Amino acid sequence: MATTLPVKRSYPAIGCCCSSWSSCSSAAAFFSSTTKQQGEDNPPPSSTSDLDPQQLSSNNNNNRIKALSLYRQLLRGAERMPTPNRQNYIKRKTRSEFRKHKALVDPSEIEFQLRLADTNLDTVLVQAEHLSRLFNDPEYQNYN
Repeated sequence: MATTLPVKRSYPAIGCCCSSWSSCSSAAAFFSSTTKQQGEDNPPPSSTSDLDPQQLSSNNNNNRIKALSLYRQLLRGAERMPTPNRQNYIKRKTRSEFRKHKALVDPSEIEFQLRLADTNLDTVLVQAEHLSRLFNDPEYQNYN
């Protein structure tokens, strides 16, 4: 009887075609440009002038710490990928996305990008585990 280990993070349900990274639907979903919809879940951003300067500084510090932590975790997660091509792709994409968004000042956009990075981290970790298990499966090796 197989025992299951407790899961620390809640991973989204994703599928993976695993034939190749470039055509993988999970990879496409992972790196697709996501647009934020305004609605009940995402109210319009509030004015930053309503906040106390000390509170803004604290939020900026917390966001910086979160961003750096996610950045490091994504780069470490890339190392778990089973092939060098996949590892390099995740690293390159992570670096370019973080550089692209480093000048953001809108608090709601920063929060959105942090949530997106956290989702991407979950996806990288799930794919790394799934693909590593698949590549180590003797039956999969027979197909190549």
